[in-house]
Amino acid sequence: MAVNEKVEAKVEEKVEETAQEIQEAPKLPDTKEGRLVGEILEKASYAEGSVRREKRVEFRVPADRIHEFLELASEKFELLIQISVVDWLKEGEFEAVYQLWSVSESVHAFVRTRIPREEAKLPTVMDIWPVAETYEREAHEFFGIIFEGNPRLGPFILEPREYEKHPLRKDFNMLGYVKTIYGKDFDRYDESKTNYVI
Repeated sequence: MAVNEKVEAKVEEKVEETAQEIQEAPKLPDTKEGRLVGEILEKASYAEGSVRREKRVEFRVPADRIHEFLELASEKFELLIQISVVDWLKEGEFEAVYQLWSVSESVHAFVRTRIPREEAKLPTVMDIWPVAETYEREAHEFFGIIFEGNPRLGPFILEPREYEKHPLRKDFNMLGYVKTIYGKDFDRYDESKTNYVI
């Protein structure tokens, strides 16, 4: 009997926690944007969504569900505008930001997901939006993120000698790189960083 009482107590505790989380969840406004976010979150309970302002919404999605979420979002957001990356060096993470546009609703969405900087990987979304190939290649080259399923990850914008350097990472040593490449020509630069002679 004591075991049943413990189980019942845990179930009641879990129900109370869930009810509290539901009450604490921000309410979506009764607008076109709010209804759009609500409709998507109804199908994707693992994500978080909010309305930032008129014609602007935002979602946060776990990395392991990002492809699933973007496939769902593509029903309302027909265009992929851009994939950008934020390097959160102190947290040891990259944040990939997928910017989407809904032609039918005239709403701009930011879909954010975070991945570890070490061995950074995300699934390609070329099967959803073919234009993603270009944005994924750029993010791969400048940050080193591997987009699994994209067959064209390789030198794209940078010169071959720069390809594996990932120059937009915050820990990239730009000064050291320039000294290595340009050597003696670099003496036109004042090491105090206060006087640019070039």
